[in-house]
Amino acid sequence: MGKGRDMKVFIIAGEPSGDRLGGALMAGLKSLRSDITFDGIGGTDMAAEGLTSRFDMSELSVMGIAEILPKYKSLMARINETAQAVIDAKPDVMITIDSPDFSLRVAKRVKAASDIRTVHYVAPTVWAWRPGRAKKMARYIDHVLALFPFEPPLMEAEGMACDFVGHPVVGEKIATHR
Repeated sequence: MGKGRDMKVFIIAGEPSGDRLGGALMAGLKSLRSDITFDGIGGTDMAAEGLTSRFDMSELSVMGIAEILPKYKSLMARINETAQAVIDAKPDVMITIDSPDFSLRVAKRVKAASDIRTVHYVAPTVWAWRPGRAKKMARYIDHVLALFPFEPPLMEAEGMACDFVGHPVVGEKIATHR
């Protein structure tokens, strides 16, 4: 990030909860830097912070195998298209928010083809299920932003930098009860 040019962030959310986190994250980043620009995929909260989504994030909101199978080809196409968009945009950082089945596949492709820094917001619930996910993630995620204070040591043990950032909803609740 040289002086005299905007900081470019490619940010990806694939579901409404990720869009809310993304909107809050974008607002926070904008409060720290006036020279920040965003590109990526998101919903209404992220649009309110200035993101023009490359496509409607609802295309990514599939839950179970019965929903995924009919959409498999289009989802894989969106994964490849998004990864190529990130690589072509050459951002300073790519931030993926939750939606690990989509986000981490994009991150894997981006890392294989570039040295773009990758950040994933919302640590995987490795303590509850899929304990191998953090180890796999460490191959293509540089940094994790964690919602809970006990998560950083779990992510760091697998080789990723990790910061506890809390959950913006907690901050909203505290602010409204003062």
